Amino acid sequence: MLFLASTVYGYFIVDESGRVILAQRLNGDNGVLNALLEEARRRGLGELYTYEPGLAQVAKLVEHDFGSAELYSHARFAEALGLSLDEVLRIVRSKALEETRKGVARESGRKDRIIAETIKAVDEFDKTLNIFVSRIREWYGLHFPELNELVEDPAAYLRLVYTLGLRENYTLEKLRELGYQAEPAKRLVDAAANSTGAPFTDEDVEPIRTMASAVYQLYSLRGKLTKYTEELMLRVAPNLAGLAGSTLGARLIASAGDLERLAKFPSSTVQVLGAEKALFRAIRKGAKPPKHGVIFQDPLIHNAPRWQRGKIARAYAGKLSIAARLDFYGGEDLSGRLRAEFEDRVNKIKQLFAKPPRRESEGVEGGRERGGGRRDRGGRRGRGRRY
Repeated sequence: MLFLASTVYGYFIVDESGRVILAQRLNGDNGVLNALLEEARRRGLGELYTYEPGLAQVAKLVEHDFGSAELYSHARFAEALGLSLDEVLRIVRSKALEETRKGVARESGRKDRIIAETIKAVDEFDKTLNIFVSRIREWYGLHFPELNELVEDPAAYLRLVYTLGLRENYTLEKLRELGYQAEPAKRLVDAAANSTGAPFTDEDVEPIRTMASAVYQLYSLRGKLTKYTEELMLRVAPNLAGLAGSTLGARLIASAGDLERLAKFPSSTVQVLGAEKALFRAIRKGAKPPKHGVIFQDPLIHNAPRWQRGKIARAYAGKLSIAARLDFYGGEDLSGRLRAEFEDRVNKIKQLFAKPPRRESEGVEGGRERGGGRRDRGGRRGRGRRY
């Protein structure tokens, strides 16, 4: 029985003992394998077998399941080709490094990996911006504390600070130039005129303006990253984007590592993605496991009563698993139908579980009002141990 074997440097026909009958070195010519097979037919070597599924398909040979390790010997193959073992090993190492580089580049260039890194950058921007904006509000609040309540949007607050600076510059004309309507502009002007803050000079306010301008640019960059994430999600994972929204869908991909892993996760794992610390703590201490992870960001979950959230999260995770598999395996965009089915399930949960379970509705104080308390060994209620 003869076998066809392949390596990164050549093709070989060997017998059951591993002895090389024919050998042909790879030289960049696609016809090397055909030339070897033609030579085997010309010599009348008979039917060939192989252990390599890909080779069996290309060469139209019968795939054999006999143990093949003893047939592959770099030393014998090198001798058949007239090469030294060191030369062959250098070829193998070079080819392995080349394939590794290609694999790394291929994995790094996957769009779902880019989505994961981009949304992580957005989340880190949010943490940093919250710290900076809080610092600027505290700092500028020494001069114009009323602005903190009048302008809640951080980007709008920063724009006013770095554009106008001192509260004396809050005039109707300047505010209208910034796009404010008459009524909001008048409130800001009145607040600035009657502010209880400390008087600042240009020298005092200039560092705050500089910092506000820099942080405002970070907000602009965050907006661009968010828009880029949304565009990528619509191309790479339209079902996830349509069902969960681009931002939440991207966070699910980032929590899983990539879209492939997310698609292969069971829905129970998808349900708690992002809550790994709480899950491991529950396993370690025997506490109740978390009912949801990052999917808690969906309004239908975090706006629901506490006793409904676990059921809604479980239904949501099931739909998200389907969406991820459709996206990874190239299915059509069914996000609209999946979202409608999920919302229908939420409505049913709200109807079936409109009231909290008994243990949820009865608090500690309520239990005591009804005569609750610790029972002694005789079955009598009491507030402490009887002696």
